[in-house]
Amino acid sequence: MEKVKEFFQKSVEFLREVKIELQKVTFPTRQETLGSTLVVLVLTTIVAVYLGFSDWALAKIVRALLQV
Repeated sequence: MEKVKEFFQKSVEFLREVKIELQKVTFPTRQETLGSTLVVLVLTTIVAVYLGFSDWALAKIVRALLQV
């Protein structure tokens, strides 16, 4: 019975601490979210173009080497 009581007390304390930590959380504004999303999309596009070009160039090189 003592273990159950101790478990309950620890659970309640944990939930109180969670509530306190959640009060400290600051969420980004709509403008910050849109800005971050734009950065992610631009960088993803740049990396995709770079990898696509690298793949194309290496494929050309390998084809040229295998035809010799």
